[in-house]
Amino acid sequence: MTTICRFILIFLLGALPSLKAADMSRYNVVWNTPSVDASGVMPLGNGDIAAGVCAIENGDLFLLLAKNDAYTYQGDLFKTGRVRISLNPNPFRAGRPFRQTLDLNTGSIRVEADGVTLRVWADADHPVFHVEVNSPSGIGVVAQPEFWRRFDHCTANRSDFTGPRDAEGAAPNAPPQDVRLEREGRILWYFSVGDRSIFADDLKYYDVEPMKTRMADPFRFNTFGNLLESSELKLRDGALRGTGKTFDIRIHALAMQTPQPATWMETIEKQAARSVSRPSDWAAHCRWWGEFWDRGWIIASDNSLPAKERERLAGEPTRGGRREEADGAALVAQSYNVFRFLMACQSRGRVPVKFNGGLFTQPLRVKQDASRNRPGAVALSDGLWITHEDDRLWGRRFTYQNQRLLYWPLLGGGDFDLMKPFFDYYWHLLPMRQAITKAWFGHDGAYFRENVEPTGAERDCGQDGRPPKHAPGTPAGYYHDHYFTSGLETLAMMLDYVSFTGDAGFREGVVVPFARQVLLFFDQHYARGADGKLRLDPGQVLETWWLAVNPAPDVAGLRFCLDELLATKIGTAEDQARWEKFRSEMPEVSRHTVEGRPALAPAETWSSQHNAENGELYPVFPFRCFGVALGSGELVAWSMQHRTVKDAFASACWTQDQIHWACAGNAAEAADGLVRRFRVASPMCRFPLYGREGPDSCPDFDHFGSGSVALQRMIVQEAGKTVFLLPAWPADWDADFKLHLSGAAVLTGEVKDGKLTRWEIVPASRKPDVVVGQAQSRPPRPAVPPNPHPLRAGGDQSGGSRFSGQIGRVTLFRGKLSPERIQELVSVDRTKPVTAPDVAGCWLAPKPGEILPTSAADFTGAISAEAWIFPGPRESGRILDKITVGHDDGLLLDTFPGLSLRLIVGNGRQDFPNQLHAGVWQHIALVLDRGSAGLYLDGQPLANADK
Repeated sequence: MTTICRFILIFLLGALPSLKAADMSRYNVVWNTPSVDASGVMPLGNGDIAAGVCAIENGDLFLLLAKNDAYTYQGDLFKTGRVRISLNPNPFRAGRPFRQTLDLNTGSIRVEADGVTLRVWADADHPVFHVEVNSPSGIGVVAQPEFWRRFDHCTANRSDFTGPRDAEGAAPNAPPQDVRLEREGRILWYFSVGDRSIFADDLKYYDVEPMKTRMADPFRFNTFGNLLESSELKLRDGALRGTGKTFDIRIHALAMQTPQPATWMETIEKQAARSVSRPSDWAAHCRWWGEFWDRGWIIASDNSLPAKERERLAGEPTRGGRREEADGAALVAQSYNVFRFLMACQSRGRVPVKFNGGLFTQPLRVKQDASRNRPGAVALSDGLWITHEDDRLWGRRFTYQNQRLLYWPLLGGGDFDLMKPFFDYYWHLLPMRQAITKAWFGHDGAYFRENVEPTGAERDCGQDGRPPKHAPGTPAGYYHDHYFTSGLETLAMMLDYVSFTGDAGFREGVVVPFARQVLLFFDQHYARGADGKLRLDPGQVLETWWLAVNPAPDVAGLRFCLDELLATKIGTAEDQARWEKFRSEMPEVSRHTVEGRPALAPAETWSSQHNAENGELYPVFPFRCFGVALGSGELVAWSMQHRTVKDAFASACWTQDQIHWACAGNAAEAADGLVRRFRVASPMCRFPLYGREGPDSCPDFDHFGSGSVALQRMIVQEAGKTVFLLPAWPADWDADFKLHLSGAAVLTGEVKDGKLTRWEIVPASRKPDVVVGQAQSRPPRPAVPPNPHPLRAGGDQSGGSRFSGQIGRVTLFRGKLSPERIQELVSVDRTKPVTAPDVAGCWLAPKPGEILPTSAADFTGAISAEAWIFPGPRESGRILDKITVGHDDGLLLDTFPGLSLRLIVGNGRQDFPNQLHAGVWQHIALVLDRGSAGLYLDGQPLANADK
């Protein structure tokens, strides 16, 4: 090892203690080139403060700064600022050695560029960022804050705002702008909300104005910002400047509610006056992260792959926004562990992590159009736009269907401390929800709907922001009008938290009073039927089935929560007696008959369907009334096979299919679905683990929360005290895991080549409770569902949907083509046949509707295909077809709806609108494997449109 390499290694490791946890470096995200613009940021944080870190080729390092409680007067979360650190000479310039690493083990970002090293970290124990610069020779450093125009982007995006807007699309009453100050050689800046808040308006809107004396205004006078300092730099000409070899640049953060900004300045200056010992602070920081990783992990890899292909993870998605790594198991495990990291980075403040980007919203590269205007976006030279620093789709809303999925997997990960802001949020709002329930419905209890904001209001719900103010039975319905499931699911999560932790104070001080009010709402809101059972009419199955009778989520939620409350004897004797009586009044979870067999139903009856949720499966998760651990895996599997909505949003976002397949005990479906889920990335940003935009914002955290729950349940499920180990684990995935269970138990184990080679549960007294299952061999599954149809070019099986232009060459390959091979095919003369051992067939200039001779064996595994096409005007015809018209039983690649591309494989569908050009030869390639389907145009991968 050279002297300089040894010097860099010592600098980077510092006082790093040895870690007992599994080594997370296998899942580090590594970039070998600087980023091109502000969309190329890496995340880090300490739970309360966070930053997106971006090294640009021009020599600048940016930190886009966030604070957990940087609320505006409406409840938007603004960034607290941005810091630019410029280096001269520029170590990031093109062609020089560069490596940027998200180091999970230490919760830091490391940059090694042309001999210069930088380490960026958010101190785990203090609200301060460190940017350490170390150069073997003198280097000039300039550090300064940067500002942008603030505007109320959520007001600008609100559908109920119809007033005038300014040139950038912002609504009137624009917020104040940041204030910048120089004091004693340091730079301070802050954003002051001032004497503004929507709190009073929300109280008036819900007829609960007296509550202003019982609940503090969460927004008024909020002030947030940063302080920039460095002992090695001097304040000159508006920036901190200096030359040397080593630097520690510190950025302090503070948010507080005060009518006097001077108070904020004094407070952050006192905060910055703390004596800093960088080596000891770094050591303590590393200890925190070491203890965090020691809590739990899941490591996985595909044992069917050659060793050289296992755990090879790319640092960024393809240009089309996909992850194409061969090792799908490792991709899933990286997604699980990096999601834990991201939650740890932003879950120790007073505000729960927002599903729509949390603290890691960032400028994104977008297509700006009239259908989805992005106020404040700036045009780039390549025809795209880059969004505003404070931009966030779905704005200030804490949308429950999304929010909950961030927190369920924290139980299995042992991250109980990170759940506190979530519980605090809903517990703190309970008195307000009681008051609104009384004012609105005239009875006691507390209802929680889909969107409950920090004021306790629901501004973005319903047609006018409030539920119908009338008695049950009145025929009215909208997306959230009779949707009251959120309180039950929060209670279910609270009960599990107590079961996992044994926290008696939380049980008596929070769970019991919360349970009383949530259950009392259902008790008093709905009447009893002729059979004496509770009749939820009208109810609602989430946002999907409207005006339903006895919706499955609510019935299951009531039954599950009451059973848990009674089994654990929580509350007073009076509570137990009331809950026992209420339990006796519960209707059964609805079922219906499908092909002669029972399946779970969304409700007894309903009037209409509007969204894409599997409400019939909520009695499986989140409410554990059915499942393989409960002896009803076959019922769940049959219900899944015949569920109303299959693989919505291409298995992305807040969908739960993989969770439910795991609870059915089906390893193949769960594993395939998770690989499919985590291949979805975003073409709008560089970081590969943010999920795409649509229907949610990017970063999309519920996308990863849902997948994390599924992965945990593939390894372990519980029913009472019984622990089922490996209920849905595939034999071709090796694994090493540590997960937490009820009763403060911890389960560790290892699966190797389909065998459980070791396992242990602590305390050892729980060992008799464990039922050890077997990893499931996944039968070979063709990439294309088998059917009797031939493969056709340029038309469907009935002779319709003919391609009006020309098809120059079609080639079918056995196996997956690499991106490099696809690019090579683009350069092959389209009039010449392709010959190679993996070619199943090559056809030149096939006529529309022509059968391409193939055998069933050609489709038994992964396949790829290419085609040269010359589309006609408004082309909508087939390119390749092996599917029953109107069904989802095979393969279809066409140009519907007019110079677009559509790929259907089984029940999976991907749409690529407006990709083609009439009268021009273009090359199309597709790559299909179990759990993945990729499409390429002229050698470049395409990003799936929102579905």
